[in-house]
Amino acid sequence: MGSSGQSRGGFARHDPTQTTLHALVAKHLDTFVRFAGERSGKALPRYVVEEFRAYLRCGVLAHGFARARCVGCGHDMFVAFSCKLRGVCPSCGGRRMSETAAKLVDRVLPAVPVRQWVLSVPFELRVMLAADPASLTLTSRVLFEELRRWYRDVSGVARSDEARVEVGAITFVHRGGGSLNLNVHLHVVVADGVWRCVTDGATPTFVATRAPTKTELVAVIRRVALRVAKGIERAGDALGEGEDDALAACRRAALRQGVYGEVRDADTSEARADIDETRFGQRPPKAQAGEVEGFNLHASVVLGAGDIGGRERLLRYVARPIVVGDRVRELADGRIAWRLKLPGGRGQTHRIMEPMEFMARVAALVPPPRHPLVRYHGVFAPNSPWRAVIVPGVPRAAWGCEGNSVRSAAITTPKNGALADVVLAEPREGARPARSTAARIDWATLMHRVWGWDVLACPRCEGRMKFVAVIKDREVIVRILTHVGLSAAQVSTAPARRWDDTS
Repeated sequence: MGSSGQSRGGFARHDPTQTTLHALVAKHLDTFVRFAGERSGKALPRYVVEEFRAYLRCGVLAHGFARARCVGCGHDMFVAFSCKLRGVCPSCGGRRMSETAAKLVDRVLPAVPVRQWVLSVPFELRVMLAADPASLTLTSRVLFEELRRWYRDVSGVARSDEARVEVGAITFVHRGGGSLNLNVHLHVVVADGVWRCVTDGATPTFVATRAPTKTELVAVIRRVALRVAKGIERAGDALGEGEDDALAACRRAALRQGVYGEVRDADTSEARADIDETRFGQRPPKAQAGEVEGFNLHASVVLGAGDIGGRERLLRYVARPIVVGDRVRELADGRIAWRLKLPGGRGQTHRIMEPMEFMARVAALVPPPRHPLVRYHGVFAPNSPWRAVIVPGVPRAAWGCEGNSVRSAAITTPKNGALADVVLAEPREGARPARSTAARIDWATLMHRVWGWDVLACPRCEGRMKFVAVIKDREVIVRILTHVGLSAAQVSTAPARRWDDTS
């Protein structure tokens, strides 16, 4: 029996317990929970604490795993359960990023040009958008409506009682910035033009539009600022920053300027540039952006209809997670350094934090439950009558294939987080494509799409591996892992201590 996660093509099982982020959360979580409660007089929300605890279990074999076996030589591979949450875990955030981009490219965005619009809001509005879903929904809706007005105006397409003109957009909500700061802002990927339909039942035609001018950006953002302010004023007490609880204190901490410095001798993974952020994330010159009363809007990134690879990279960028494991490191004095996306002035490369500040900043970035981070508008909205004839839908070469050497299979997994839809082999030559309505792209297909790894290739022979069991029983987990020489110890957190004790 084998136990290695290594397969042909370079894939090896990721062990989160060996990362700095995992060690820091395990070391400081219980202390932070007590510290936050004592400082505010109220406990942290349950969903925030569970985000941290689920992250500590995510990817750890001792908390359960799926077992794959080679049909030829009998070699085994274990794949640990994942938490599938949206705040703390970098691995699940990365999976969601890649899957979201793949699904949008394959199933939603038609072959038309797309443009990225980015809205930043005033400093004082960020806490409200982070704490109150209604105010965030208001801002997102107003921005799309103003973008739709601009696209309709510049398209030159006449509207009448019979002819209709519509726009399609997808909004991605970002709760933080590159320095682990609370900075709620919106990335909107818009089909760079309009669809015109002459009569009901006819096929809509797409009309591309030009880039916005500086004057037009200012006009759009001025209307957005005015409408958002009026909407919040009309709502009155219905919109607000929420209760003054422990999480509100974390949000205020995540807004502070903090301390920056230069951290030398960073390893190569920390020093490298993030390619997608370098291409899509740099703020354009003021001549290409509009700013009114703290609201900022720019739309300098546009991709052609044929740039499929660039489109998927853009979507990965706008769907990226905030917490990235290779940006954090623990300093010799117990403080924590977070690598900045772009170096600051005077050689500043990292944000320097005490452990409780670090935990508070991460907690402030956890999205509330039932709080969508991806929103669809116009012809891309689920209830749009035009959606069925505009979006590609299920691709012909779907995410599953009939005639493969190993058929696709879904694995039912426990509520506390597990891997789902994990088996998909490469199709044989001449295999017949099958249409799939699966909500998720299976693990093996996504790994191959993003990294080029054939994770179900047996490392001992050229056979295929097939998932045969889901191991959840604690006694069975211990017996199997002990037999193959792997640790069966579950993750535990350090006991709560004085918040200023970093030992």
